[in-house]
Amino acid sequence: MLLYEFYSKHHSTKFYSHHRVRTIKRGLEIFLLVCCLILANVSTALCKSPAPTVYLNSNNHTDQVKTNLNKYEGIWNNCEFDNPAKKWSNMAKKLGGKYAVIDLVVAQAQEKKLAYVPFPIRQDGYIYSYSKIDQAEPYLKKFDKDGVKVILSLQPNGANVSDLIDIILKRYGNHKSVIGINVDLEWKLTGTPYHVSNKERDIWLKKIQSYNPGFKLFLTYYKDHSYFPDDKKDIVILYDGQSSTQKELMEEYKELASHYKSVGIYTGYNSSTPPTASHDSIMTAAPNTKYILHVIDD
Repeated sequence: MLLYEFYSKHHSTKFYSHHRVRTIKRGLEIFLLVCCLILANVSTALCKSPAPTVYLNSNNHTDQVKTNLNKYEGIWNNCEFDNPAKKWSNMAKKLGGKYAVIDLVVAQAQEKKLAYVPFPIRQDGYIYSYSKIDQAEPYLKKFDKDGVKVILSLQPNGANVSDLIDIILKRYGNHKSVIGINVDLEWKLTGTPYHVSNKERDIWLKKIQSYNPGFKLFLTYYKDHSYFPDDKKDIVILYDGQSSTQKELMEEYKELASHYKSVGIYTGYNSSTPPTASHDSIMTAAPNTKYILHVIDD
């Protein structure tokens, strides 16, 4: 009996001791698992930040789509509709991927200070056309479908820029691919030729954004910042210098870009040496570069 009692007490103590250890270990495992889940959720939440948005146009309202801060890259099309839209779209996507962009000239400078538009229109001052059909519309539909962004470029010549903006955006402002209007100062002959004042900037930007609040105003020239207005939200300055070495062009681009928050550059001119600037040289000269546009210079 004494031996049985001793064995029973010893065995019972040992059993409860092992049971208590297992219980504690299981509790610790559960506690550690919960801690890991909490830490994982916290770090995920901390790493997440609201994605910036870019506005895309629609007929009656402004849509928002998520994007990131990557630069847009693509091509410049100087009112050329001989090659199919698919070819232009593919070239842009090859360069920019999901950030592909096409700078499409839809008002081209011609003789006698005229600005040609690629759709039928009765001549209005310096704005005219000889086209029997709308050449740009099927291209924009293709770009809409392919997710390629489009800058509508104007070479106004003697035309009133505000009037030209109205004509173009009434026709093409409904396309979801369109992100803004570009005015090429090389072909601006109204007001102070080749210059844009702060007053003109504000008038044009207000008109553009009356069609869509998310539209941007792009301004292009190969001169220094004195030809451009002061910086402002939704303004993008594009540099199109050529006929020099890339080292000299990058120095000019760097100086211009230092005055603005958002800039871009055209590259690929055969008159430059070499024709195309490297990505490294562009981003080193201007880390605030948001657009790189390649000239298909035959």
